[in-house]
Amino acid sequence: MKESILKKVQHLLKVFVTRNKMGVSANGYLPDPDKILAENGYDYEILRDLTRDGHLSAAITQRKMQVMQMGWEINYENEEIKKEVIEITKNLDLQKITSQLLDCILYGFEVAEIEYKKINSKIVPVELEEKPQEWFIYDNENRLRLRAGSRARSGAGTGFYYIFEEGENLPKYKFIITRNNPKYTNPYGEKLLSKCYWPIIFKRAAIEYWQILVEKFGMPYFLARYPSTFSDTQIDELLNKLTDIVENNVAVFRDDIPIEFKESAKYEAGGLFTNIINHYNSEISKVILTETLTLDIGKVGSYKAASTHREMLEFLGIRDKKLIEKSLNTLFDYYVKINYGLDIGPRIKLTKKESVIEETVQRDKTLYDMGIRFSEEYYMKRYNLNEKDFKKIEN
Repeated sequence: MKESILKKVQHLLKVFVTRNKMGVSANGYLPDPDKILAENGYDYEILRDLTRDGHLSAAITQRKMQVMQMGWEINYENEEIKKEVIEITKNLDLQKITSQLLDCILYGFEVAEIEYKKINSKIVPVELEEKPQEWFIYDNENRLRLRAGSRARSGAGTGFYYIFEEGENLPKYKFIITRNNPKYTNPYGEKLLSKCYWPIIFKRAAIEYWQILVEKFGMPYFLARYPSTFSDTQIDELLNKLTDIVENNVAVFRDDIPIEFKESAKYEAGGLFTNIINHYNSEISKVILTETLTLDIGKVGSYKAASTHREMLEFLGIRDKKLIEKSLNTLFDYYVKINYGLDIGPRIKLTKKESVIEETVQRDKTLYDMGIRFSEEYYMKRYNLNEKDFKKIEN
């Protein structure tokens, strides 16, 4: 009876609707559906160039710091393997690795190649090195592959160009792939920089036009009045002398030619450009931080609103830290699989430092006054302490 039931449900163990069945992407690869990239020849430098914007750079730093300031702890049943992984983690540059992996939020996905070394007869990961996104492509099965490339042929230009085909399989246990909101229709992940593209383009245009306006109408100028009997040659000579004042701060004039120093009138156009730039800065903040007040309070707003926005930023930090935890846990899975033949390795947990302590000290004191006593292991884990950091006093 059991075998007959299993036969009836065998179809449940297979994917029914596939790209091959629907005739989608018959060439074996999936092009990135991002429209900004597609319109610019899938050149990621278009997106990387956006990070030169000061406001965007500040928003990215603020979001990344929500995770980069966190501490960490390792949990695992096997104490020997746990100590090994703790030592591995201490030797990794977690600040750099975290920052690099979080770039998946900006570019959709991040690929890091693991550098191993043989230490004490074990294969140990010692470095994670990010690789450019344009070097990789997804196939019909949503598997990441090394993108095929070739040198340009004679007469077809110079340099390196990429071929749109299935690509080369990546070796096992060699790469960590971190993705931001991947979907079946878009395994490349969601690129927040694409959403910042037009706000930054329009913002740059506004700044350029504003600069031209300032140069033309915002600078003080000199005014000279010449007699009606002046010839064209004399007028040109007078104009050249006025130019000398601007460039060299020195000029000689006849005493019958009055020279006036005029300050520019105050125009409201500057305020218009300021509003345009502030608008696009606000749009950038919404894309990266989902809010605006933590980066630019401005002249309006309330403490309650700012507090709500800070809470939203903390929620983003909790969401982002899970991306880093998942990637690092994959790294530890690789380590135990290679060296011990195990499938699941130690688990890392990123923890907030000072804020957690501030929130829990009062709670722990209240519970202590109620008669509850905590173990040394609790204090070490909760407050990131080592055995040498404190001494137990017997009453």
